[in-house]
Amino acid sequence: ATAMRVVALDGTAAAPGATGLIVVSLDGRHGTLVVDDLPELDAAHEYQLWLIKDNHRTSGAVFSVSEDGYGSKWVDSPEPLADYTSFGVTVEPEGGSPAPTGEKVLGGNF
Repeated sequence: ATAMRVVALDGTAAAPGATGLIVVSLDGRHGTLVVDDLPELDAAHEYQLWLIKDNHRTSGAVFSVSEDGYGSKWVDSPEPLADYTSFGVTVEPEGGSPAPTGEKVLGGNF
C-alpha cells in the first residue's frame, strides 16, 4: 500500500444517523476506529467491533461512546486488517461477547 486506507461505516436502521470509519495503517496491520452519533448505552452494555472474513467474525474492539455519541478505539486484530472484507458494530453486554448477540448499528466493507 502507498497510502493509509479508510473503511467507511454506515449506520443501520437501529442507528440511522451514526457514522464511523476505520483508518488502516500503511502496512494494513493496524487501525483506529472512530465513531460519531451513536446512542450512549446504559452501564450494562457496550459496543463491539467485528472483523469479518469468510463469514467468520472476530472481535476487534469493545468500546463506549461519550454522551454526544463520539468514540475512538485502537483496533486489536489477530490478522492484518487488510485481510478482512467487512466490519460491523453491535450492541453487546458490558465487556463484549465471543460472537455477535446484539443489534447491529454500523457496518461497512473494505
